Amino acid sequence: MAGDTVEAPVRPDRTDETVPDFADRLAETLAQGYRRALIVWLARRVAVLLSSTRTNWLAASVSVLAMASWPYLVDLALAFIAPEQSLHGPRTSLYSVAATLFCVIALALAWGAWTHAEKLVAPLADLVADSPEREDLILWLRRRMRLRGQLLCAFAGAASSAPILVLTSMQPGDVIEPNAAVYLHTCWLGFLGGITLYWLITVADLPLRLRKYTRLRLAWIDPARTFAIVRLCHCYALVSAAMALGVVTIEVAAIVLAYQNPGPYLNAFLLGFPVVAAAIALYVGVQPYVTLSRMVRRHLDEVISPLMAPSDGPPDALTRLGDSEQDINAYTYFAALRTLPIRTAAILQYVTGILASLIVYFLQQSLS
Repeated sequence: MAGDTVEAPVRPDRTDETVPDFADRLAETLAQGYRRALIVWLARRVAVLLSSTRTNWLAASVSVLAMASWPYLVDLALAFIAPEQSLHGPRTSLYSVAATLFCVIALALAWGAWTHAEKLVAPLADLVADSPEREDLILWLRRRMRLRGQLLCAFAGAASSAPILVLTSMQPGDVIEPNAAVYLHTCWLGFLGGITLYWLITVADLPLRLRKYTRLRLAWIDPARTFAIVRLCHCYALVSAAMALGVVTIEVAAIVLAYQNPGPYLNAFLLGFPVVAAAIALYVGVQPYVTLSRMVRRHLDEVISPLMAPSDGPPDALTRLGDSEQDINAYTYFAALRTLPIRTAAILQYVTGILASLIVYFLQQSLS
């Protein structure tokens, strides 16, 4: 009885219907990302020009550095055409180097993340192979790759970065004096930042979409150990680490900048921006784990739901031996399973780190 009880709700998840070309079409869709995901396309542009064959690490490094630092070429031209509009002074040069470093990190991580996404093709295809909504996954990815949405976020980032620079320059103290070169570096930083945010939200939205799908192929004996769930957790662990590093770095820079350049505009921005960055970090780094955990919990509930069916004689059922005892053992087993292949403490540490950094920042602001 226990074996039949456990298998009963799982059989509908294992239909004979096969979709042999779904994994190929999913892989083809992700392959299109090298051409349609704007930040990946930008990161690879020079590498593609250098070599039409497989890209090695040297060509990839040159490509990322070139695309991140091309504003310096404009600055070099401005040094001869309009010297007053080029970079000058250690403070301005340090700002441009910091902006370029962010651009390098964003482009490198985007390219590396897209390459890592190829490893998700087989697990994801197997996870949704029997789902009636499986085609929606490909359609959603193609919608997210549309150039219009990416450019909208990119230009929004560029448009918002320029006013921030203007307000910062209005503060008292030894501030950065904006000119054509500084504006160019700032707008390029905002442009890449907008695209990065666009794809971070896209990655975080994937589990939310998968949770709506029915008849997912989760391992019935231990759903948390399903290959797709394990792969996704590894992916979001990398994303969470990058986001945590970014939030802490931004807050440290905000503290230093606020100390050196006090003023109402800059203080208002520096008070709001870390909160927004922390909220994004929690959405990108915690929400996917919570959603995946709820997917696994839902599947476990479906597995053990027949064991919880009402009985005409509960007292007799509880005193029976044999099949009833086996049902109780099966229920105990599935109820004790973890809902994620990682421990909850890891997520709590991530959340605690983000919140602690915010608390330290606001304490510093209140005491300064």
